[in-house]
Amino acid sequence: MIAALEPSVASTFDALAWEIELAGARCISLDSLIGALMPNVPPEHREQLMESMQAVDLLAQHLTGLSTFARRMSLSVATDISAPVDIALSEITLGALADRLSTALGGAEKGVDDGQDAGDPDLF
Repeated sequence: MIAALEPSVASTFDALAWEIELAGARCISLDSLIGALMPNVPPEHREQLMESMQAVDLLAQHLTGLSTFARRMSLSVATDISAPVDIALSEITLGALADRLSTALGGAEKGVDDGQDAGDPDLF
């Protein structure tokens, strides 16, 4: 029988903060890419692109706030309080994210990365 993964709540908040920071950094990269594309967009579509840049910037700020909250919680929770995370990890559909979190929380690394096979794109 495999032992349940039950890290401290403090380390869980810390791992969550790190993942939120990673998502925020990706938002900043996306914002930069959109900004670099601006000169190539026809004038009649620039307003729409500008609104998209503002939405990405708002998302980055939102993620920064959540990361700050999670990081502070990781420092505020007693280190002897733990919680099982197996079920929550099993519900994460992005394999690379689930693997990073599991590894950060003391689980075995499965070798899933953010490369080309990390997940299917969501097409709108």
